[in-house]
This record gives sequence, structure tokens and C-alpha cells, in this order.
Amino acid sequence: MNNPLISVITVVFNAGSTLEFTLKSVLSQDKDLFDYWIIDGGSTDGSIDIIRKYESQLAGWISEPDKGIFDAMNKGIDKAKGDWLFFLGADDILPTDVFAKIAPYLQPNLAVVYGNVLLDNGAIFRSHIGIRCLFENRLHHQSAFYHKRLFDDFRYNQKFKSAADYELTLRIYSQKQPSLFIPYIISIFSTEGYSSSAGVGVKAGITDANNIRRIYLKNSFINFVLSISLKLYYPYMHTRGKLIAKLRKVLKMERIKPNLKNVQDGI
Repeated sequence: MNNPLISVITVVFNAGSTLEFTLKSVLSQDKDLFDYWIIDGGSTDGSIDIIRKYESQLAGWISEPDKGIFDAMNKGIDKAKGDWLFFLGADDILPTDVFAKIAPYLQPNLAVVYGNVLLDNGAIFRSHIGIRCLFENRLHHQSAFYHKRLFDDFRYNQKFKSAADYELTLRIYSQKQPSLFIPYIISIFSTEGYSSSAGVGVKAGITDANNIRRIYLKNSFINFVLSISLKLYYPYMHTRGKLIAKLRKVLKMERIKPNLKNVQDGI
């Protein structure tokens, strides 16, 4: 077929327990709208068998060691042929027909079209591009369709292991790139991922965010205030999340399962 409207890129490493749900949610979309690339980092847990099961429906896939998730995402960017790029984690899923609903809004004058993300703990991450982006990343890449021209002179910086996508958000904001928010749930996001987990992932994310911000915000005093604030804010949000999780457990409210029937758009 001609170049697709959307190129979907999923980065995989030992995601055998969730990958098939992700694949099915993507491959159930309107096939005239997208192609699909899987970038595997050398999985040894059965992920490759799952990929091979669906390889006839993929644009392509590779399996080789990489230097981390953003190195793998860069490989996907190099292979993508679509006018728009969309990154979906190997433990995340798409709502039914979300590409068909978003497609009319993917106009070439825009740099990014984005919506919201439903977390598997039931919370909604409401994406936003605005001044708050100077404090933290408010644009999940699982919520965003990026026009390919954004990557003409950009690749994710691999020295930022946890939050390299924040740099792209700050570029979009600081360059006043045209964007459009659509009030749809774009994906269900797993809170078990590296940058969402407690400990080293969160700490690395704070460090990355503060270092990335300094590239684009030159005022040292404002950077200092925002850096301290972020170091206080993230532990608070982590503690709050743990309390909510315990409450859900007491109330026997289960984490959202990877079942497409759980997803409703327009939230």
C-alpha cells in the first residue's frame, strides 16, 4: 500500500505476559490507516514467539540488543513510513476504533494531535501542552500522534534513560508547534512500566526532567525552584498512589484488565 497515515511503534523486552493483548488491540484497528513495527530488545521469555504468530500482519520487526527504550524508539522512527508516529508500550492497549476516530483530526498543518490516557488503576491522565510543561511532562507518548516532520532533526537522547520523551514535549511547547487536543481516551496505560514504578525509575525520571528542562529554560532561579518542587511533588504523588492502591484493595477494586471492553472514549 501507499505510505500509511499512522506508523505504530511498539518497543518490547521480555513482555510475554502482556504483548499479545497489545498486538490484538492494534491489529483490530482499521488496517487501511496504519502499519505496525515491533522493535524487540532481544527478549528471551517467549515474546519472539508471540511476534512471529502475528508477523504476517506487521510491517516488520527486529530483535536485537539495544541501549534502552529510547534507543529502540529511535530504531522505530528510522523504519516508520507513516505521516504520523504513535508509540505504544508492550503492556498498553488501544480502545476499539480509536484510529478511525482520530484520523479526521490528523491534518498536515499540525505537529501533534493528542488525547488522554486511562491508567490501569482507574485514574485518567489528562494530557496538556502549556506552561505546566516547564514543570513536568504532561504529554504521555501513549496519548500522542506526532507528525513525522518533528523527527527530521530530532531523535530521543539516550543519555536520558527514563524521561527522554519530555524533551520532545518541551521542543513542541517552546517552538510553539501547532497542536490539537481531542477529548478521547487514546490508550490504557500500564502503571507497571519502568518510568512509572517506584524506586530507580521515578528517581531517574526526576533527574532526567530537571536536566532536560535546563536545556530549554535558561533562568537558573526558576530552574532551581522547579527542580526542588518536582523532587517534593513526585514522592507525594507516589505516596498518594500507594494509599489509593491500598484503598482499592480494601474495597476489592481490581486493576483494569487488558480487555478492550473496559475502554470507553470521550472521557
